[in-house]
Amino acid sequence: MILPQGFTLRFAQRGDAELVRSVTLACWMGSVALDSTAYREPIEEIAHQIETGAAVILSRGEEHVGSARIYPAPGPPGDERLWVEVKRVGVLKELRKFGLAAPMVAMLEDAARERGAAGAQLGVRIDQPRLVLFWESLGYRVADDVQLYTVNPLTPPPVAMRKWF
Repeated sequence: MILPQGFTLRFAQRGDAELVRSVTLACWMGSVALDSTAYREPIEEIAHQIETGAAVILSRGEEHVGSARIYPAPGPPGDERLWVEVKRVGVLKELRKFGLAAPMVAMLEDAARERGAAGAQLGVRIDQPRLVLFWESLGYRVADDVQLYTVNPLTPPPVAMRKWF
């Protein structure tokens, strides 16, 4: 996918964990309820996710304006192949609707495919129903047997979605 002019996208390194956290929180503040596990996520956990999965950072010039991650996760029951969970996709509020999230997801999906992943899955907070349509536009479908890496005991179960590569 092509980014609009002036934007760049790169993979995060382990040392970028604090940056990934701050970008995620900047993107989510005011849009995602404060009971999200993202607001309590330790830097070391993010570093571990970057190291064993992948993360991308979206920038406009010197400003970091978005991020997203993948992390290994169990796939459908009986499928022992590698699967990934897409996590913490976010773009600053004023830059949404410019098609910036899809290239971040595509870059992570490509990385997952290169590692031999069979597909990706994710959870959409129940209070973010419009995001189900976004994910469907990227080929994800609602699935009732998804096992998520991070489950939030403070909220209702999310809408689980899966995409086969």
